[in-house]
Amino acid sequence: MPLTETRRVALVAAGGAVGAFARWRLALAAPVAAGAFPLTTFLVNAGGAGLLGYLVGRVPVRDPRSEAVRLALGTGVLGGFTTFSTFAVEVARRTAHGHADTAVTYAVLSVVAGVVAAVVGLALGAAAGSAE
Repeated sequence: MPLTETRRVALVAAGGAVGAFARWRLALAAPVAAGAFPLTTFLVNAGGAGLLGYLVGRVPVRDPRSEAVRLALGTGVLGGFTTFSTFAVEVARRTAHGHADTAVTYAVLSVVAGVVAAVVGLALGAAAGSAE
């Protein structure tokens, strides 16, 4: 039975709250000094890309029963957990405060690590099997 729009919104909102809360707690637990490489955000984004890749590779798209899983975990939790806006602000701040080398290194490594993690996640998810 297809999900109602209200249920879809609730799944994304609840998942997003969980993901954003987890990211916030990690940022508090592992703060990064101004100008330093933002390791916490880097690991969150790369890890989230890998997990999203796994989810996409593992959970069948055409199975209506899996829509709730994709919405809650993919769009919600992992969408709230990973953060492009924080990444962009960290690059801009480091550049503006004379740490262009760190900013460029962080930006390049983040994109490369995110894509590699997503590719590996997709392959692992597909290898784990999908009902599609």
